[in-house]
Amino acid sequence: MTAPAKRTSKKSPLKRIYHTARNLPYRVLHRRQHAQACRRVLKLDNVRSILVVCYGNICRSPYLEAVLRRDLPEITTNSAGFGPPGRPAAPHTLTLSRQRGFNLTGFLSSPIGRANVGGTDLVIVMDADQARQLTRMFRISPSRIIIAGDLDPQGAETRGIRDPWGESIDVFTECYDRLDRCAATLTRLLRFRR
Repeated sequence: MTAPAKRTSKKSPLKRIYHTARNLPYRVLHRRQHAQACRRVLKLDNVRSILVVCYGNICRSPYLEAVLRRDLPEITTNSAGFGPPGRPAAPHTLTLSRQRGFNLTGFLSSPIGRANVGGTDLVIVMDADQARQLTRMFRISPSRIIIAGDLDPQGAETRGIRDPWGESIDVFTECYDRLDRCAATLTRLLRFRR
């Protein structure tokens, strides 16, 4: 009996070319989208509340919520998702958050709803699909929604913040490093306005 073949994360040359070509528009437009996102944040009236949204509310949004609560204690920050309520943060989320000074052991996911969207000054989502979904579901003005990846000064392969659910701790680390950069940009912008 032979051992199962190991899956490698290396992409074939054809897949690399496809992936590069598919995401080329984003990489070309990132500086412009970053500048537009920064201007939109600066144009917002007094931001007193932020809602961070991701699909399941167990990986990305709890982490970004914790970072923003630390960096912007004067602003009420919460998170929610499209998944079911009451789920704890993912194991890698707990590990990395603890290493970065956050305790998310008591965190439980919350569903997104009219109550937590309607009264929020700024909603941060992880990708353009989530922004469209919130606009359609809750009639929220697109001017109050920011795609987190647009706040990243470095950009990445894609505009959206990759969902690390079910991935290795290295993927979670990359995701959280990117969310840290996004949070630093947002914090700088909101502090500049005060």
